Amino acid sequence: MYNVENYDPAKMSRACKRYVRISWKACVEIGKVIKGMKVDKARRLLQDVIEMKRSIPFTRFTEGAGHKPGAGPGRYPVNAAREILDLINSAVKNAEYQGLDSSRLYIKSFLVMKAPTFYRPRRSPLRGQKRKNVHISVVLEEGEGK
Repeated sequence: MYNVENYDPAKMSRACKRYVRISWKACVEIGKVIKGMKVDKARRLLQDVIEMKRSIPFTRFTEGAGHKPGAGPGRYPVNAAREILDLINSAVKNAEYQGLDSSRLYIKSFLVMKAPTFYRPRRSPLRGQKRKNVHISVVLEEGEGK
């Protein structure tokens, strides 16, 4: 979690998604890249990942990740990028509703937590498979980012 004392509620907005069926590892790696970025730059990056033009460099979960041009070991986590882009757009809408300048927003905090998993029943065609979920939270703040 993030410390609320370090944030000014008049200059921040946030958005959360719960029980999203995407890869936790991909979300962690995307979060490392976009934390501290201006929102416009992060949106462009995620859109390029969805279109498979740019890859996300993987630093922690590199097993099986091939080298990509200009990034080293990396992947194209398309599903995770779609969900995170949707979450950032929601946080920007929240900021506009609060009266913040959307051109000066940057990503202050990006939090990914594992959510409870559930098993598919053994009587279904997908017998006994684990379905993993994540909780994602993003905090945007008005000011200077990287």
